[in-house]
Amino acid sequence: MIRYPADQATEAEADRHGIPYPVLIRDLVRIVEVLNLERQGFFGPQSVLAGSLALRCFNTPRFTVYDADFATTVEAKRGRSEMHDMLRYVDDDLEITPAELMPHDTGGTAWKSEPIAYLPAFTDLAPDGTREFKADISNRGLVLPGQEHQLHLPYDLGIWDEPPVVWIMDPHEITVEKVLGWVVHRAAKHYADLAFIALAGQPESGPLLRLDRTTLRNALAAKLEAMRGIQPDKYASFASLDDVVRALRADPVFSRDEWDRLVYLRPLRDRFNQATLKRAVQTLLVPLLLSEGD
Repeated sequence: MIRYPADQATEAEADRHGIPYPVLIRDLVRIVEVLNLERQGFFGPQSVLAGSLALRCFNTPRFTVYDADFATTVEAKRGRSEMHDMLRYVDDDLEITPAELMPHDTGGTAWKSEPIAYLPAFTDLAPDGTREFKADISNRGLVLPGQEHQLHLPYDLGIWDEPPVVWIMDPHEITVEKVLGWVVHRAAKHYADLAFIALAGQPESGPLLRLDRTTLRNALAAKLEAMRGIQPDKYASFASLDDVVRALRADPVFSRDEWDRLVYLRPLRDRFNQATLKRAVQTLLVPLLLSEGD
């Protein structure tokens, strides 16, 4: 699946980036899980890697530490027992054992497996109490077909010769999911990812990804309509796209605890401060969500 690194190399790379050893091991295990699903044919235009792990394809500096997010169309949805079996993985150096999938909401439109336990025989850097992660599988549908991109890692452990190509959620849809995640749930990780997306689209960044205003607004309108039907209570305050943009434009407030849980690679921690995140979202992203006349 991958070439499992020696502990000495893992320690050196973790120290270089300021990542705790067990967190880096968990990341390797999540990468194996993604490749495990890819080999079983899970991924395609209607079944994608989503969330912050998908942003790895664009070199996000934020290091996610626990979740792995996946999304499918209603038509591509797997049964719970089938999905559970697909998440299971065993080789000579690693065993991944998922918990039973449980519904995220009363409609059963999303599932989670938590904890997904693992036994990493390839390392001594994952003590008891650190060997688990979570998988979220949304079956609520996609408003845009998935895209194929190379999956990049923010560290270098020589685990493959060429980065694998995986199907990920369209960046426009990732963006609108993060927008709704922020305005409805006020999770700092969503705001942090939105700031990265805004900065990654700038000419000086390459750009790493490109966002089209019309596509972005249409995707947000479609996703908002879908979520208002699925979770009407949570979305009662957001009757229109303008309501969402107004909430996104407001100054963010992060609790100290939530801010401290964000993990950035060491060389970029000072750059991605709260002022930078606020400026990126309010001055770069919000204008893309406004109509041409606003």
